[in-house]
Amino acid sequence: MQDTIVWLIIAAFYAPLHYLLPVLVLFITGNESADVRKRLVRSALIDATLSMAVAFAVAIYLAGRQQISTAMLVLLLAMGFPFVRLWRHRREMVETNT
Repeated sequence: MQDTIVWLIIAAFYAPLHYLLPVLVLFITGNESADVRKRLVRSALIDATLSMAVAFAVAIYLAGRQQISTAMLVLLLAMGFPFVRLWRHRREMVETNT
């Protein structure tokens, strides 16, 4: 029971950062059209959902094996996965414009 509550609290603080950071970066640094931006937001949210699900599965497994610091490191590193598609798109835009 207590483990479930702890993981729910972790998810409650982790999810907003995991979802909002890529979208915020996209809106602040983007100069794409509305259609392209909408597609990028959708793909960033899908990437965030998939990476968060995998990261939590791995973190819960590691926490069960008493490797809490490694589990938290996995959660931290998984926050960067949604940015991969954004960076790739930006690099393609720069290559296309030059």
